[in-house]
Amino acid sequence: MGPLGSKRPIAHRLLHPAFFCLVGAGIVTAGHVSGSQPSAKSTALETKAAGEKRFYCDDRAGNNQVTVLSESTLEDFTCVCNRVAGECAIDPTRVESFSGRFSIRADELKSGLELRDQHMVAADWLNTAEHPEITIAIDEVDEVNRTAPTTASLVLVGTCQIRGTTKAVRIPASLTYLDETPETMRRVKGDLLRIRANFPIKLSDYGVTGPAGSDFIGLKVADTINVKVTVFGSTERPPDPLKADKPEESTKRTPPPPPRPPSKPTSSP
Repeated sequence: MGPLGSKRPIAHRLLHPAFFCLVGAGIVTAGHVSGSQPSAKSTALETKAAGEKRFYCDDRAGNNQVTVLSESTLEDFTCVCNRVAGECAIDPTRVESFSGRFSIRADELKSGLELRDQHMVAADWLNTAEHPEITIAIDEVDEVNRTAPTTASLVLVGTCQIRGTTKAVRIPASLTYLDETPETMRRVKGDLLRIRANFPIKLSDYGVTGPAGSDFIGLKVADTINVKVTVFGSTERPPDPLKADKPEESTKRTPPPPPRPPSKPTSSP
């Protein structure tokens, strides 16, 4: 080795074994940092429950509600439906896991005016004879923020199907998770999930334009309507609906025999 303070050529110093040790350590460290991916966002609610829970919305309960508001040039009206069916799943320790599917029967939207309701289900409007259900399927959620210990705001991302036409939707919503308690069990068993949403829908996007050549859309029915939804689900699966007798079975039933005429009293000898 040369005396201390002597200057070696740069190339010579770069070949020193210690240099390779330092570079090697740097590569390993850099690779570890750059290769580590940040974990997916996880928003947890303060609940007793953990792991995926499945919730059932019973359309017979009457505690769910869909409200549709139409504000047009000449007429405003509101349609209401209290029968919402569906299922959803969520891990309350990771709100981002939410997914689900909800539906209503289009002919159960009632506006308070019978003639309008008859027009609404006709072929040139919702055409419920061919497309009886309106459905919303949620595949994922976005923009999740916890707003209270058991409540979060989020955007539901999925599809909406009306009159057989399916469109992508982003629905701002909030959800609240309720652990089962003696108080909630008085009404329904199981953990509860409440979802509230408020969003616009453009009818013409789904082929709802009214009779050909008419000016109903815009004058008496708004093209863009506002939809407000409140849905409650329970982890307690509801009982299956009673099965109605099939028409062919009822026709095959043997009618009861006619009543026998009363016997005539016999006279004593």
